[in-house]
Amino acid sequence: MASYRKRQKKDGAFVVYAQIRIKKLGQVVFSESEAFEGRNAQKNAEIWANAREAEVKRKLDSGKSLVQISVAEGMERYVSEHEDAPNPLGKTKRGTMLLMSKEPILKGVFLSEMTSADLMGYLRKRYHEDGAKPATVNQDISYIRVLAKYARVAWSVPIDLQEIEDAVELGGRMGIIDRSTARTRRPSLDELSDICAYKHRERNGIGRSTPFSTPLDDIVLFAVFSTRRLGEICRIEWPDIDFEKAQIYIKDMKHPRKKKGNNMTLHIPSRAMELIKRQPKIDGELRVFPYAESTIGAAFQRACKAANIEDLTFHDLRHEGVSHLFELGYSIPQVSMISGHRSWSSLARYTHLNKLESFDKYADFEPVKDLGEAGLVKPI
Repeated sequence: MASYRKRQKKDGAFVVYAQIRIKKLGQVVFSESEAFEGRNAQKNAEIWANAREAEVKRKLDSGKSLVQISVAEGMERYVSEHEDAPNPLGKTKRGTMLLMSKEPILKGVFLSEMTSADLMGYLRKRYHEDGAKPATVNQDISYIRVLAKYARVAWSVPIDLQEIEDAVELGGRMGIIDRSTARTRRPSLDELSDICAYKHRERNGIGRSTPFSTPLDDIVLFAVFSTRRLGEICRIEWPDIDFEKAQIYIKDMKHPRKKKGNNMTLHIPSRAMELIKRQPKIDGELRVFPYAESTIGAAFQRACKAANIEDLTFHDLRHEGVSHLFELGYSIPQVSMISGHRSWSSLARYTHLNKLESFDKYADFEPVKDLGEAGLVKPI
């Protein structure tokens, strides 16, 4: 039952405070109060108390949570609770969730009451109003699914996961959500030649131009022949390389769940090894390529722009490297021991062959003439 308390303010007006308490097994499981003013304060307080008490009891009887947290609030809380976790969130996931925490539609949808209709409203808004591509919308709904599963366990919020799956199914049929299209872009030899020949002068921070010191040509060729990602290249240290076995220890490789500690020992093709050998060792610097990812990425894009090369990303060099290994005649297990892919399904997304027969695309490529023949230092 609700209780009421009336208090007179200094101006003579009365305020009625309504409070409801609900007990279960002798314990108070819910308590809430509200204040009402005006001529009908008592009546309005009673109406509110009766309606609110009935609503809360219905939720308790149906097993629904009394914790009212919106999807947007849940996104922010999820990110906060993973800040110091041993397995932290990736940059993309963290950034996207923080953006979703500011989404007006998601601020008005409670996790415990989330329906497929609510989610479809959000998905339509993202596609039609925001102009998000189906792959981006698919990423959003996947993060809502991640949040829902986490909230069920970590916050004891009862959520019907089928509501999410129904929205995913309908969104897929409508075409507003879809998986990303696998890229098939491979650089031509002329494009790689232009990128490797790119030279420019940078500002040194005090207004003077200085020669570009980052060896973009070596890094680009190493990305191709080693099949390494840009972040991995920038983390390679001299102690990580076994020159006798032609192997390299890659730390924190990309993984859908493990962001830290996903380390692998992989083989290095001979041309990639030659590129490592010709890098100068710097006192006090363990890294083979001691440059910032952003510096290399920006230089790569500037080189592409200067040569009028369109729709080529640095990550496409990994596709090029994997495809090149298959064109040399290496098997799936052999290529995976270089690239680090764990399954053919994921490796297939990086494979785009130009010919059916074995051949060396770089046999007569001028920037590669000092790197020796293609292949591995030692047979696997």
